[in-house]
Amino acid sequence: MKTITGKIVNYNESLYGEITFNKKIVKIKKIKNFNDENIIIPGFVDLHCHGANGFDTMDGAESIIEMAKYHLSSGTTTLLATTITNTLNKTIQALKGFNDLLLNKNSNIFGVHLEGPFISSKKLGAQPSLNQEPNINFIKKILKIAKIKVVTFAPELKNSKKLVKFLYENNIKPQVGHSQADYNTCAYFLNKYNLGFTHLFNAMSGVDSRDPGVLTVALSGAKYAEIICDLHHVNQYSIKLAKKCISNLYAISDSTIATGKPDGEYKFGGKIVVKKNGTIKIKNSNILAGSVVNMHQTFKNLININFSLNEAVALTSYNASQYINEYNIGKISVANLANFIVLDKGLEIKEIYLNGQLVDKI
Repeated sequence: MKTITGKIVNYNESLYGEITFNKKIVKIKKIKNFNDENIIIPGFVDLHCHGANGFDTMDGAESIIEMAKYHLSSGTTTLLATTITNTLNKTIQALKGFNDLLLNKNSNIFGVHLEGPFISSKKLGAQPSLNQEPNINFIKKILKIAKIKVVTFAPELKNSKKLVKFLYENNIKPQVGHSQADYNTCAYFLNKYNLGFTHLFNAMSGVDSRDPGVLTVALSGAKYAEIICDLHHVNQYSIKLAKKCISNLYAISDSTIATGKPDGEYKFGGKIVVKKNGTIKIKNSNILAGSVVNMHQTFKNLININFSLNEAVALTSYNASQYINEYNIGKISVANLANFIVLDKGLEIKEIYLNGQLVDKI
C-alpha cells in the first residue's frame, strides 16, 4: 500500500486528506495536519487526440504507443487515439494491432475515436477530402481490430440514422461534427439519442437568427460536448458561454504530431502544416489543423480564464469519463482506479500515478 497527502480536488468537492492506494484507491481519510504543498487531482481524460512529439495515430501502432507515452507524461491517464478521414484500407493499416495495445496495463490507451470519414465536404476543416457517406461495414471492419469508443459524423449525410442506431447497439458514442446540418436535422438526433458534439464551435453550422445550425442545437439542448481550450480555437468567453449552456462540457486536446515539438513544418493528414506561436495551421492558409497543447496546458488555461479548480477538474477529467460510461476514473474516490496527478501550488506536475504506479513526467 502507498499513501499520499494533500488537497484532494474533485469536480464537486475539495478536502485535505490522505489517500491510501494500490492499483485502486483503498481509503481516503480527512486530516488536519495536511501537506499544503500538494494539490491532488484526477488524471486527465482526453477523448480526442491525434498525436504528439512527432508521432501520429495514422502512422500505426508504434506511433500510437509513443504519442500516448508523451500524453501520459503530461498527466493524461485515459486517452482515445483519434484518426482522421481516410480510406478504409489506410484506417485499417493505422489501427492494425490496436487491441493488443489495450493488453498493456501500464498504458493510458483506452480506445479509438474515429473522426470521420462520415463528415461533410462543406466542413472538412483540415481533414483530407476522403470523406464518404456513413457505411456500417466500415465500422464493422474496424471493430475487428480496434475498440471504438467514439465516432464523429455529419447527421445530414445519407444513412446517418442507420449508422447511429448501429453505434448505440455496440456501445459506441456518436458525435455530431464537421457538419453543415440545419437545426431540425441535428435536433432529431439529439432528441432521440442524446449524443455529443465534436470540438464545439469549430467545423459546424452555427448560430443564426433565421437559419440555426448544429451549434444552436448544442447550446440549446446538449448535455455533453467536447471543446478545445487552447484559447486559439475558441475564445475564452465562448468557452464560458458553453459551460453555462452545456452541463457536462468537457475539454479535449485535439493534439497533433507537433505537440511537444519546436515551431516548424510538419505533415498532418497528407498536408504540410506549420506550427507557430502556439497554433498549427495548414501551410499558406489560416485553417487550424488541430492543436499543439496537452491536457495539462488545457487545465492551466482554464484556471487562467478564471475557472475554479473544481470546474477545471470537471472539464478535464470527470465529465468525459461519465460521457463514455467509465465510472471508475475521473474522480478520486474509494474503489476507483488510482489515476491521479500531484500538482504543486503553481499547478506544475510533481507526480503522476496510473493504476497506482508512479510514471515519468515530462
